[in-house]
Amino acid sequence: SSGINAEYGELRQMMDIKLFVDTDSDTRLSRRVQRDIETRGRKLDNVLTQYTTFVKPAFEEFCLPTKKYADIIIPRGGENKVAIGLIVQHITDLLTDVPMINTGRGKRSSRKLSNTLH
Repeated sequence: SSGINAEYGELRQMMDIKLFVDTDSDTRLSRRVQRDIETRGRKLDNVLTQYTTFVKPAFEEFCLPTKKYADIIIPRGGENKVAIGLIVQHITDLLTDVPMINTGRGKRSSRKLSNTLH
């Protein structure tokens, strides 16, 4: 692979947990239309043209393929309070269990998080 997909593969190997926030395509479009019209002053036809020409194809080419690598897929995006709560709790538990080490510089810091997951 080359380009952004190869770079993502390298980044993916460094990640302890991979999340994919899955939001319905109609919801994504309606949020974008609302944002672009209200905050950016764009016209509806321009927003829709940009979405169908650039945004949707880019999502399908670069974002959607990463879903298969996710450890956790969060349906309904940010509205899924249960899933978000579970993830926050899991991260909090991991951080609570990370032992502190002396860095030799008068400061204490946590060990690399990934070391605690294996």
